[in-house]
Amino acid sequence: MKNATVISKLAFLAAVLVLALPAWALEIQVNENPIYDQAPSLVKEAANARFYSAGERDDEIRILHLWGAPREMGRAYGAMLKEEIADYSALVLGLMTQEIEGGAESLDNIYELAKPYIPAEIIEELQGMAEGSGVEFKQLLRVNLIGDASEWHCSLFGAWGAATASTGSLLQLRALDYAVRAEIQKYPLITVYHPEKGHAFANIGWVGMIGVVTGMSSAQMAVSEIGDDYDKANDSFEAMPFVYLLRNLLQYDETLDQAIERMRSTKRNTSLMYAVGDGKKGEARAFQTSHTLCNVYDPQNLEPLTDSHPRIEDIVYWGMSWNVPAFDKPLHDMLVKNYGKLTGETTIREILPTVRTGNLQVAVYDLTRMILWTANAAAKGEAGPLEAYKRAYVKLDMDKVFAEKRPEGKE
Repeated sequence: MKNATVISKLAFLAAVLVLALPAWALEIQVNENPIYDQAPSLVKEAANARFYSAGERDDEIRILHLWGAPREMGRAYGAMLKEEIADYSALVLGLMTQEIEGGAESLDNIYELAKPYIPAEIIEELQGMAEGSGVEFKQLLRVNLIGDASEWHCSLFGAWGAATASTGSLLQLRALDYAVRAEIQKYPLITVYHPEKGHAFANIGWVGMIGVVTGMSSAQMAVSEIGDDYDKANDSFEAMPFVYLLRNLLQYDETLDQAIERMRSTKRNTSLMYAVGDGKKGEARAFQTSHTLCNVYDPQNLEPLTDSHPRIEDIVYWGMSWNVPAFDKPLHDMLVKNYGKLTGETTIREILPTVRTGNLQVAVYDLTRMILWTANAAAKGEAGPLEAYKRAYVKLDMDKVFAEKRPEGKE
């Protein structure tokens, strides 16, 4: 069933996504800003939650650990960050839907179609967050559907083997490009879940967004995502929102094979592309998906096969979307230039600022050593460059993050 009455992703794209395509020339740019690697500092804790700060000043990112059943985690989340959740949900919904017919209420149509496919534990967590924060449940539902209703035109790669010979690591990029005027970047937050079922995982996002667009797990798995419209004729929101598909993958899947099966078997909604990496296997796969298709790619069969997007041994990659030469070409050239010595640092320092991708958010995962580097765009009033890929990064030892112990004796 086509959702003719539902707001289309293209309408959101026209309203909120503004990207300048570069006239390509291999002019190397370098990001010389700091990479903060100090241990996170404890801010506060309560029953089922512990809250940390990492980074410095306007490059701070906060880390919220949660334990318990879904409703308990949601309630602790809401109570810990009630003012930020209230401010952020109103701000983001207002700015991102002001040019859309029907405004924020248009997201309710998507929810009604997707409702049968949304896991019960997601609803329970959002109900708990509403109780803890005082923010209306419907408001929180809407905030968490923005990703599915809109386009996230981004870049990704997974590299291993000969490509990362200097470290022997599986390296993965998630560069998120989106309209920064919507102030999504105002409250960056890494939410670390220690659930009763499944295993620990980190949602690298923003306050109040419990769906995953960027994240990694204690099982050495990570996800990257790109939006597109290549199969828009078959788009349907009668499916699981992708932000919950990715969250389930991180929480429950132990292997790349399990992730592939989840991608294939889940009822998907719209045209999206992914990379999923497995640090235990030491490889990643790229996915071209929609409501009706799920193509899985490795370096030998990666598509599209074009002059600007040739295949590279031990690498899967896409620049900004499906077949975008202005980004595919520079990304390819920078990966080849650094072939054999690709690391998190070279990606941050040279590849991203030269390709100019990751204006809203960047996450670089070393899934072998379990290291995360992440940066966010500057929010209104913050000093320094606007784009995330030009800013200072926070580096985290994710083995230590996932080993965090639950608070005892807190009310």
